[in-house]
Amino acid sequence: VSKIMLHWIIMIAGLIISFILLVKGADFFVDGCVSIARLLRVPDLIIGLTIVAMGTSAPEAAVSISSAVSNSENAGITVGNLLGSNLLNILIILGVSAVIVPISVQSSLLKKDFPLLLGSAIIVPLLFITGGMRGTRFSGFVLEIMFIIFMVWTVINANTSRKTVIDRREDQQPDEKPLSVPKSIIYAVGGLAVVIGGGQLAVYCAKDIAHGIGISESLIGLTVVALGTSLPELITSVVSARKGKSDLALGNVIGSNLFNILMVMGLSMIIAPFDVTMKNVIDSLCVLAASIICYVFAATRKKIGRAEGMVFILSYAVYLTYIIARDVI
Repeated sequence: VSKIMLHWIIMIAGLIISFILLVKGADFFVDGCVSIARLLRVPDLIIGLTIVAMGTSAPEAAVSISSAVSNSENAGITVGNLLGSNLLNILIILGVSAVIVPISVQSSLLKKDFPLLLGSAIIVPLLFITGGMRGTRFSGFVLEIMFIIFMVWTVINANTSRKTVIDRREDQQPDEKPLSVPKSIIYAVGGLAVVIGGGQLAVYCAKDIAHGIGISESLIGLTVVALGTSLPELITSVVSARKGKSDLALGNVIGSNLFNILMVMGLSMIIAPFDVTMKNVIDSLCVLAASIICYVFAATRKKIGRAEGMVFILSYAVYLTYIIARDVI
């Protein structure tokens, strides 16, 4: 009995430690990325769309691509996870961030990045259906081309935004000065490593606790693991929002979604083409619906407020109820 009790204490302590690591790691990661943005004279939004987004999506990318390499059947499961992660990014991560601190939306984001997000959400179900319910290599190449367009677009935007950023930061306050180059890199890389490590520890401990309580494997996968693998994005976006860096929070979510769909899913299709189920198509349509709602909210008042955040969270609760019911039935 004492061994069982000790095991439970270790797992609960591990879960608490993992959340502390996630919060502190994200703190350092955001500070490092903001400092890099200032040193390079690049807008926070661009950093959010690229470095932060790819960094926080690293765990999903590693798992998805390695599973595609090892087994083509796993690739189909991976796609379901990627679509689920994108839904979680919009509905939970943006929802929670907006409830904590309302997120302001730049016009450039509505004109340049949201259309790509909507485009990627539209093309996935189209590729599934036109590909004969199969993720083909052709579809993979289409997604990779879209990813290259997104990256080129982002780099061009970064260059055109430099002058504005330089002008705006000429009169920057002393307490807003960036960290040194080595310190910025250590903060960003070290913070990201701690966030990823904390996320993995959280998933491991939560799975163990869930098994102990008697929750089924499928339910653990749909809830604990899905949320656990998205913890880096969630913590980073929430910390960014609390620091008043809503550009970083929103850029992180949009960038992560584009990275997951265009780069990771595209590469998985190229490595190992796979069969698509009707569940995958429905999930991809749910991602499209969430993306459209997000765009409507953002475009209406150029702000995602607390009320919109609550709508996102409640929408995810409805989706979660649906996938649990469909899994049981």
